[in-house]
Amino acid sequence: MTSGGDDGLTRRAALGLLAAGLTSTPPARAMLRAGPVAIDRSGFVRIGGLDQWIDIRGDDMSNPVLLVVHGGPGEAQWPMAAHYRAWEKTFTVVQWDQRGAGHTFGRYGTATPDMTLDRIANDGVELLDHLCSTLGRKKIVLLGHSWGSTVGVTIAQRHPARIAAYVGTGQVGSWKGAIRVKFELALSRARAEGDLAMVEALEAAGPPDPGDATKVFAFNDRVYRFWAPADVAWIKSLRADAAAKRLADPKNYADFVDGFRFSAERVVPDQIRADLPATAGKLATAIFVIQGRDDLITPTRDAVDYFERINAPYKKLILIPDAGHFAFMTAPDAFLEALTRAVRPVAIARGA
Repeated sequence: MTSGGDDGLTRRAALGLLAAGLTSTPPARAMLRAGPVAIDRSGFVRIGGLDQWIDIRGDDMSNPVLLVVHGGPGEAQWPMAAHYRAWEKTFTVVQWDQRGAGHTFGRYGTATPDMTLDRIANDGVELLDHLCSTLGRKKIVLLGHSWGSTVGVTIAQRHPARIAAYVGTGQVGSWKGAIRVKFELALSRARAEGDLAMVEALEAAGPPDPGDATKVFAFNDRVYRFWAPADVAWIKSLRADAAAKRLADPKNYADFVDGFRFSAERVVPDQIRADLPATAGKLATAIFVIQGRDDLITPTRDAVDYFERINAPYKKLILIPDAGHFAFMTAPDAFLEALTRAVRPVAIARGA
């Protein structure tokens, strides 16, 4: 991670704090950014027996706190920090490198223990308490993307008292249901395009066995062409930027890539078991699903089916046109408007 010219000083201060055992407060960087109520702080916090990296940024600390639970698994969000700058005007945004991801992976590498949904969700519960205590809040907003939506919903089930609102995007529903929907959509698109070879191949093979991750991922690669155009463009842009990031910051780049791979391999069993309509149909907080209308990765139809089954004190579905799985990155204005106009007032009313 890059920071200002006082890195040497803050690193020495951080080492002093770590030597004293004060890892509960993020030590790596802490400075005012836009006046006395702004915050820009990052470093490691002791969570679940591990030092896990968090970053807290916002223009006004009186704004609601929003914790981003990244997807992937292992897709830490600090490489996309610039995309969150606009959010920091209306929220205090917290990024968290889950165990096995990003800077947290960089600290422990492949020796990282307990790579399960259960442990990562419990880490999130601990982090909620830490943030509320550190920032002087009763509740915060929790936002989960893709894999992070499975983690986020699990956290919301376990610790609703600390959550003013849960926001899902690229929302997971049921692994099995998503595969069925994805197959039906791909077959429909192939027929609409007159791709007889693809139609015949899909009909002959049928949907992949949900319990066979290798076949599921091979099928996902095969239907990549049917992704939302915005998602295809986003992935291409990430690949184009990869070489420059690797040269500019080789250690952190390697931690990001290796953590992504490490996490993905280890939580596959939990992904396969995901069936939120069956296991998380009742949530004791406000629920928002802000979804790209054309998401094929976690199909919008499956996400909407889950949303409709949720029993919650308040819930709202917002579909963003011409966007897919990465709507929060590829449709930033529409996504931020939904966060600011729909989520923020409800969260404040509920104690954020």
